[in-house]
Amino acid sequence: MKKRTFDFYRLLHEIEFEIGSECYNGNIQNFGPGGSWEGEGRDFRYPVRFTNAEGEREKYRGKLPFTMSSSGEIAYCILGENRFSSAHYAFGANELYIMRGIKHALEKLESRFGIDFDELLKQEKTSEKGGTN
Repeated sequence: MKKRTFDFYRLLHEIEFEIGSECYNGNIQNFGPGGSWEGEGRDFRYPVRFTNAEGEREKYRGKLPFTMSSSGEIAYCILGENRFSSAHYAFGANELYIMRGIKHALEKLESRFGIDFDELLKQEKTSEKGGTN
């Protein structure tokens, strides 16, 4: 198994955030400021669940890998392999291991098309430092 870079895992988080932000429930009633009716249905961020270092399941609705620090500040959190592998969406009794699924999909693209996301991300970082787009 290929060792992946931190930037690759950050890309997985960014892709998951985009996927998880595409949820919609037509049964949610929308009320805006002051109780004004804004129609039925609401887009929302689907929560990601994962097992923490103590073996307990946690839920995040924010943008992984950000988490709340003990002081209440939002801080950057590097998900270890165990936490990354456990990140999933819960659908009743079913669980979709979203981060692993995205990783496998990107690796399938790499093998099928002969690309290397780690290398592309490295080039992106180099071009950002150089000020070119």
